[in-house]
Amino acid sequence: MSMRTLDIKFLGILEKSENGQPLDREDCRYLLQLDEKSLEAGLLRATASSVIRSKNENSAILLGQIGVDVNPCPGGCKFCTFGEKHTHFSRVRMPEEELTQKIEEFCHYGDLYGLYLMTMHDYDREHYLKCVELACKIAPSTTQIWANIGDTSLEGFKELHAAGVTGVYHVCRLREGIDTDLNPQERIQSMHNALNAGLELYTCCEPIGPEHSVDELVDNIFIGIEMDIYQHAAMRRVAVPGAPLAHHGQISELRLAQIVAVIALASAAVPTMAYMGAHEPNELCYTAGANIITAESGANPRDNSGDTAKNRGMDMAHCRKMMFECGFDYLRRGDESKIPLNFDYLVKTDSWH
Repeated sequence: MSMRTLDIKFLGILEKSENGQPLDREDCRYLLQLDEKSLEAGLLRATASSVIRSKNENSAILLGQIGVDVNPCPGGCKFCTFGEKHTHFSRVRMPEEELTQKIEEFCHYGDLYGLYLMTMHDYDREHYLKCVELACKIAPSTTQIWANIGDTSLEGFKELHAAGVTGVYHVCRLREGIDTDLNPQERIQSMHNALNAGLELYTCCEPIGPEHSVDELVDNIFIGIEMDIYQHAAMRRVAVPGAPLAHHGQISELRLAQIVAVIALASAAVPTMAYMGAHEPNELCYTAGANIITAESGANPRDNSGDTAKNRGMDMAHCRKMMFECGFDYLRRGDESKIPLNFDYLVKTDSWH
């Protein structure tokens, strides 16, 4: 049995990646058009995994996210469980005692790289700053505090930075302004505002559905690549019951892993790029270039449960074990110090189950 000859263009793109050269839009378009079940797609995933793991000594990072409040959201995203025209949620704010407990649980073993505090597109800045203040008081210095919030001015981001926030998750989504009631230029401006305020920027190609074309994916991916991002990611859209786009269904985890691999290779040459994420966590993506895993609690736009920890969300123990099973040697803290990720550590952190 002989191995069939691989296309020279394909091999050339992989060689570029391994040599640290940036991929262009045409390279990404070519890779995204591959059949996710093909030999080429398998080699693509393996190459992305190798490139990303070699950047930081085969380390992974654990993130936590807490949805601190919920309300029917005027963003009107047709894929989100909180869109005001279709949500079943009413306005709910997480009590301080519950938020305190959740922060303490995330930080218990001191291996949480960063903690996201998430809210709706429109949010109460004073209350949000109080949540940030609480998180900064409870979390160890090795855990960074990050924001996942709606569009915000430069002054607003500067205020968050002064309060202790070090990074922001913000995206201009696929079909922003079509599948949402938000302005794509305002989304992108918020990303620039975060960078200009001295914050690290984490972004994502999302929420990916079966109907999105390769060209749409490429255009969205390069929004982040053309900025000084610290993290990039890919997220598939979850067909949340009741959300207007649920009828489109979902892409497979295998297809998501292919997209993760392309973004990882395209982002690897960005000087500020350090980590690659995948939503929601799955082993295929962590063998295709992803090395960020997120535990979640509280509100989640991909979940109809009021506390995603009781439904879709993974806890810290499951996250540690998944990273171990996917072959990572270390976990990184928010100060970039390393923790050996081995069987003994899983036992110590009650994660071997």
